[in-house]
Amino acid sequence: MTFEFKHDAGTTELPEIINSAVALELSFVEALVTLDIDVKGIADDGDSTNLISPLNKEVGNYISVGTRIDPDFESIRSSVPQLIIGDADRHKDIYNELNDIAPTILFKSFESGYQESLEVFQRIGTAVSKSKEAKERLDKHRELINDFNEQISIDKNKETLAIVVSEQGLTAHSHKTYIGEFLSKLGFKNALNDKIAKKLPAYKESYYLELSYEQLANINPERLIVMINDNNNNDLSKLQNSNQWDDLDAVKNDRVHFVNRDEWAKLRSPIASEDIVETLANLKE
Repeated sequence: MTFEFKHDAGTTELPEIINSAVALELSFVEALVTLDIDVKGIADDGDSTNLISPLNKEVGNYISVGTRIDPDFESIRSSVPQLIIGDADRHKDIYNELNDIAPTILFKSFESGYQESLEVFQRIGTAVSKSKEAKERLDKHRELINDFNEQISIDKNKETLAIVVSEQGLTAHSHKTYIGEFLSKLGFKNALNDKIAKKLPAYKESYYLELSYEQLANINPERLIVMINDNNNNDLSKLQNSNQWDDLDAVKNDRVHFVNRDEWAKLRSPIASEDIVETLANLKE
């Protein structure tokens, strides 16, 4: 038996019982694991540590199918999935090729906000005929978020900016990104208002914004969340040794928080949000 399923790239005929899938975005992995779908392949950018430890253990063995931007067709084919889930923006140009391998559905991930990511989680549940299980997980998620949010003691009224530091420079998360929207939902005041955001160049035509050291200084956030990986320590040093760093309000008042980039910026899933709000609940000042 099959049914027609509507998604961001059209309508796809899916089997009513799905046991295995390939995820071309890290954010889709948690939904599949939660719904007891065998994740045969993941576009993990060639690094299994891109999955945070709870997910890594749940997934078990899988085939790396290349990068999220440029997945490898042969690796996907060798995974023999019943379903492929890709990103509505990143994978729209290869949708037909993916569909030739297995039924493929596309959702927003890279450009999704927090609320939209929860909706995608539920839609994945519908796609694999497990809507009830998906809803139960999301209900639990909302309870956990509310519980941890009540434990946050740092001042949410301080203007907050979340940035990624990498070899490409600084990338700011506007209020329309996953992290920006999530922080707003938790009650944090956003340092990037629309007037400022409109003056900044978009990163890859998205809601992420490219930022120079001078522009960071002009925004001058009262709280700064720096998302970074270990391999970007040199890039962080450049920022910290810049002429602008010591004059930032957040630096002067010891309100700079360094967090894991993979967990905060890449996963965009319930378990990642729960880890994020728990981290915020444990911060002191």
